Amino acid sequence: MFRIRELRRGQIALAALAAFGLAACSQVDELMEANNPAAIQEDQLDDETLVTVLANSVVARFAAEYGEPVIWLASHITDEQVSGINWPTTQELGARRLTFDAGPANDMFRALSRSRFMADSVATRLSTLLEDPGSDRRMAMVLAYGGYAYTLMAETMCDATINVGAERYTPAQLADMAIAKFQAAIPVAQAAGADDVLNLAYTGLARAAMAADDPTLAMQAASNVDSDFIWWVEYKEGALSFELDDNVTGNNHTIGVHPRLVKEWGTFGETVPVEDQTDPRVQFNPQPRTGHDARTILYTPYQPLSYSGYTGTLQTDADAPVLFNNDTDIRLGSYLDAMHNYYEAAGPTGTGPEGTTLQFVNARRAVGGQAPVVLVGDELMAELREQRARDLFLGGFRLGDLRRWKRQGIDDPDSQFPTGNHINVTLGVYGDVECFPIPIAEYVGNPNIN
Repeated sequence: MFRIRELRRGQIALAALAAFGLAACSQVDELMEANNPAAIQEDQLDDETLVTVLANSVVARFAAEYGEPVIWLASHITDEQVSGINWPTTQELGARRLTFDAGPANDMFRALSRSRFMADSVATRLSTLLEDPGSDRRMAMVLAYGGYAYTLMAETMCDATINVGAERYTPAQLADMAIAKFQAAIPVAQAAGADDVLNLAYTGLARAAMAADDPTLAMQAASNVDSDFIWWVEYKEGALSFELDDNVTGNNHTIGVHPRLVKEWGTFGETVPVEDQTDPRVQFNPQPRTGHDARTILYTPYQPLSYSGYTGTLQTDADAPVLFNNDTDIRLGSYLDAMHNYYEAAGPTGTGPEGTTLQFVNARRAVGGQAPVVLVGDELMAELREQRARDLFLGGFRLGDLRRWKRQGIDDPDSQFPTGNHINVTLGVYGDVECFPIPIAEYVGNPNIN
C-alpha cells in the first residue's frame, strides 16, 4: 500500500506550468507577468534542484482535479448516483443531457487537460534536468500520472484536442497514448527499483488496455501487479481537500445512491432498513430525503471501498460506516481494479492470479456478504460486472465501464446507461449523453479546430 502526500496549495505556483498550452487561458501573458514573489518563475523551472518540486506538482495537479470535477461530474451520467443540486446545468447533466457550451463540459475538459499537460510538460523537463532520467523514480511517477490523465480522457471525453492542435483524437487514440505513457514508465520504475510506481504503471496499463479494447495486454499488465498494492490520491484538510464531503452533509446535501443500486435492498422512495443493506461496499442512509433542490429523493451514501474511510462494516455493526470528509483519500489504482480488468479480459473460462473467473467472482461476493454462485458464460460475466460495480462504486470507473460495454454490445440492463423516467419527475426522461464533448471555450481559444 502506498500513499503520496500532496503538496499544500500555495507552496508551488501550479498555474505557472498549467497555463502553457491550454487554449482557454486567454490571459497567459498577464498571468505570467503577475507580481507574486512566492511563485516559481518560468526561467527557474530549469533548475535541477527543483526536480522534486516539479514531479510533485504533477501529483498535486492531478489531485486537485480528480475527486471534483473528474469523478464527481463523470458519475452524474452513470447509474451510480443521483444529484440533488439545484444548478440547472448540473441537473441537466444528471439527466444525461449536456451541450458543448454548458459548464460541466468546460470543467471536465479543462481539468483533464491541465493534468495531462502538467505531466507531459514536466516529463519533458525532467528528461533534460535529471542526470539519469531512465532510472529515476520521479520520472517514472510523472510518466505514470500522464498515463492516467490520458486514460481518463479516453474514458470520459467524446474526443479531445491536445495543445491547441487541429486534430480531434478519438477515445481509442487517447487510450493508445495512455498505453505509451505507462509502457515508458515501466522500465524507468524497474531501473529505479521503485516497486510502488511500477505497480501503479502496470495497474494503469491494464486499465488503458481495456479502454483500447486490448484484452491480451490488459491481462499481461494486470498479472504483474502485487496483491497488496493500493495507490491513494491523498487529500489533507485545509489543503487539496476532497469536496464530496460538502455533498453528503447538512440541509443542502446533493448526492444519493442511484435507484439501480437501491432496488437491490428496497423500494426507491421508501425507507430501506439498515438490516436489509447487506453489502458493506454500498451503504447509504436508510431514510429518503431531499437536499439542495428540495425535489430529488436522495439516499446519502457512506464511504465505499475506493475511499480511505471505508470500514468494511454494515450500519448494524458497532464500527459503522462513515460519511465522506474533507481529508478522505481516493484510490487511483489497486490490485483489485487490476484483477477486475484481468478477469473481464480473460472471460468466463479464464484462469489467473485469483483462480478461475468463477472463483474470483465468488471471492468478491463473499466480501459483499453474498452466497457463492455456480454460473457460466454470459451469466458469469454479468455477475462479474455487478461485483465490479460494487467494488469500484464512485471510484471513477463507471463511465468508462459503461462506454466499453456498449462498444462490446453487452445486452444487460444492469450494465447500461440509465434510461426512462428520471426519479425527479421535473427532469423528465433521460437523454442520451455518454461522454463529455469538447467545450465551447476550446472552440473559441483554439484557432485550429472548427
